[in-house]
Amino acid sequence: MWQVPAMRYLLPALVAVFVVTATVAVGTPALSPGPQSGTATQAAPGSIAAPVTTARNTTNYLELPTEDTRSRIGNASLDLGAAVATDSAQLQETFTSETDVEQFRMAPNSSAKTAVLRETATDLRDRTSALRQFQRRTIQQFDDGQISARVVFRRFAVIDSRARAIEESAVRIQGLAQFTPQYTVPFEIENRFSNARQRAGLFYTDPRQNIRSSLVGTRNTKQFLVQTGSSGIVLSSADSRRQAYLRESFIDNRFQEGGNDRFNGDITAAIDFVYDLYPWAARDSNQRNDDIDSMLNGVYQASFDHKHGELLTYLDGSNGEIFFETQEKRLSTLPVGETVTARNATADLTAQVNLSHPTGPIELTVRDTASGDAVDARILIDGQFVGTTGADGRLWTVQPRTSTRIKVIAGDDHLTFTTAHAVTGG
Repeated sequence: MWQVPAMRYLLPALVAVFVVTATVAVGTPALSPGPQSGTATQAAPGSIAAPVTTARNTTNYLELPTEDTRSRIGNASLDLGAAVATDSAQLQETFTSETDVEQFRMAPNSSAKTAVLRETATDLRDRTSALRQFQRRTIQQFDDGQISARVVFRRFAVIDSRARAIEESAVRIQGLAQFTPQYTVPFEIENRFSNARQRAGLFYTDPRQNIRSSLVGTRNTKQFLVQTGSSGIVLSSADSRRQAYLRESFIDNRFQEGGNDRFNGDITAAIDFVYDLYPWAARDSNQRNDDIDSMLNGVYQASFDHKHGELLTYLDGSNGEIFFETQEKRLSTLPVGETVTARNATADLTAQVNLSHPTGPIELTVRDTASGDAVDARILIDGQFVGTTGADGRLWTVQPRTSTRIKVIAGDDHLTFTTAHAVTGG
């Protein structure tokens, strides 16, 4: 089961958390056609609209706020260089953590221990800020065409590994300090460590961990979509074997984390705002956790457990923007926005594609036109191999953009066609 980052050692001093649990409907038809959708226009205080796209009959999703995007599907397979880089990043963080722990233990008195903790908390924040800068450069370089999707995979695997290690370091030294006899951790220091842990948590996700697992060889080769634009990135994948769709969207310039909280610490107002942006996920919710203390930096985090899967989204109260989101959905429950069918009479091939939304999952089915039998075919999207349909003639993958060129190859026969979304959402 997908592990929601909302459970990462949350302390209310940093992030206000409200968990929404939706009732699960049984017997939802898989890939049933859904109506058209548009773009959410609900604005936070100050009339700043979050770039959340409306999808009917499933969860809305955070889209990049520009049509000028670059998207590619790439293969994440065993990469010894990436494996060494991720291991090295983790070792460096571990070494730094051990040094911090030893300095704290050797500090002769409480004031010296507090000084070590204060310096360590600052260092943790600086290391996480360096990760953010590295991520920004990676997004910009891919957006400019300077690096490939595979390089993005390598770098995000390193970011994921280092972010997890940073959080583990913060947890370890904070725990050590809390259980040190005759020493009390100052409240201000506790907040700084909680802050450091939450910041690090923004830079590791399940999609990134899956990429890392593929690169180090603990997981089979997977195809992932990378889309960038306007300082933002989308990573997504669809796994036919696990029947799971994973997607994350991070828009760096929407995460300002400063200035006045537009919600003025009003948890109910923040919850209502997020509910308005994700009405389908929030509908039928049977729990509202409003018992939250004051928060630091006005960042709100909301998680939804709904009938299609799970959603985690972050709201920056300083500008009223959703800046980060991760989703997991069960492929068998998803509705369809549109269906495209293509045939090659000469080759007796018929392909059907069920579309959801740009950067969303698509289902391809290939059959023999005459017999109706399933065909095991190789599938290429925009020239990139994404997998085979297998014995059942079916493959799940993701669509890079609104218009996609698909090529089906079965032995000496082939079929090429283009899909285009008439609607978004689904």
